[in-house]
Amino acid sequence: MRLPERSALLWLILPTLILGLATGCRQAASAASVKLRLSVALTPQELASFQSALQALDQAHPEWELSLEAVPQSGFVEKINMQLASGELPDVIRIPGLNAQGWIRRDSFIPLDAYIKANQLDLTDFFPGPLEQFRWQDQLWGLPDTAAPDVVFFNKEMFDAAGLPYPNDDWTYEDMRRAAIALTRDAQGRSPSDPGFDPQNIVQWGWNGGLTYFWQRHRVRPFGGEFCANPDCTLMNFTAPQTVAAAQWWADLTSREYATLFDPYGGSQTGVPGDPFISGDAAMGFNGFFAVGQLNEAGVIQYDIVQPFQAPDGRRYTPLSTNGYLISATSPHPQEAWELVLALLQPKFLQETWGAPGHSVPARRSAAAAVINLDHPPANQQAILAAMEYGEVFKPYTASAFQAYAQTADLFQKMMKGEIPVAEAMAEIETQANTALAADREP
Repeated sequence: MRLPERSALLWLILPTLILGLATGCRQAASAASVKLRLSVALTPQELASFQSALQALDQAHPEWELSLEAVPQSGFVEKINMQLASGELPDVIRIPGLNAQGWIRRDSFIPLDAYIKANQLDLTDFFPGPLEQFRWQDQLWGLPDTAAPDVVFFNKEMFDAAGLPYPNDDWTYEDMRRAAIALTRDAQGRSPSDPGFDPQNIVQWGWNGGLTYFWQRHRVRPFGGEFCANPDCTLMNFTAPQTVAAAQWWADLTSREYATLFDPYGGSQTGVPGDPFISGDAAMGFNGFFAVGQLNEAGVIQYDIVQPFQAPDGRRYTPLSTNGYLISATSPHPQEAWELVLALLQPKFLQETWGAPGHSVPARRSAAAAVINLDHPPANQQAILAAMEYGEVFKPYTASAFQAYAQTADLFQKMMKGEIPVAEAMAEIETQANTALAADREP
């Protein structure tokens, strides 16, 4: 999966919305009602579902006077930082898990353990992976509402044209490699194993991207590699022999076997920025749950999905994108804010707001099945729920992770392209990443 992207195009014409849901949704709030501000950053489609469900929730709780602040996704981080600096954080904020630690470690939110214990909230109903990014110093500072695992998408028509069987849950990475080579085509229809294959004129790749950034530890772990040298991954190791060997496997698939791309999302190879599987330029590849909606809306590609491929140890590895709710440390109504968080995490609310519309997978097991809808592709939607059980969040997830990503992305691309030897590139990536992450490392 690529670094999670958020489409902000439609938001360019929308100002920050302050939606007083009490107004027009019910009679004027009583003098005893508590005003609560809730901040979210959603796509327009998500916002439509969320507003509808929140209005019903607001009507059911006359003790609250809810104000929804819908922030454009492109400016979400800047908005939160401005509110934090001015002491005007909303009572409850929905935050992507990859961003949460940067604010948690600045004491911007309150720990939730006492509230969880008092309400006897069953944390075992939450998938284990999504909780991790909201933990710090043995406390839980937020609770996830949604998550999205990466699974393997494949283009059925491309497999049919090549006369190859579809991937299944028994496939290994070696099965993928052989199929990816056979599915790669140059402009004359030749594969990399054919005489005269032209690697400068590829029109179809077998796989949708090599090892292209440092959040892709799920691509080295099946080979025995590991990027993280401590629990929160603020110390990284890219030079262990098995990790270098895993990176070499991906580099070979990219620049020697030509079955995948060194620039999968920039468009320099395909001519179309964005994921090459979604654009129809790759036969298979990792993608997040978001791709289901995009592919079904376009209705061009006949596809299905399978779980991530098995490693030699029999395990599967995949990342999770998460979102969750946190309560501001400056909220004048922390108890009421907690009650709002509980309501937003009720299985019925998660099912109706996120699962049934197909926006994301609810982070609670009791609600997750709502995402299954066999009226539309893919057929093997159970693969998504299976991946939720073993998916792990992107690491590192501390404040300097984005800086480390920016400083190493070019090295990954040059390594995949064959411009820098793998061992040399990995050593420099390790230096750059650990220098950037040093500020996040606890003594």
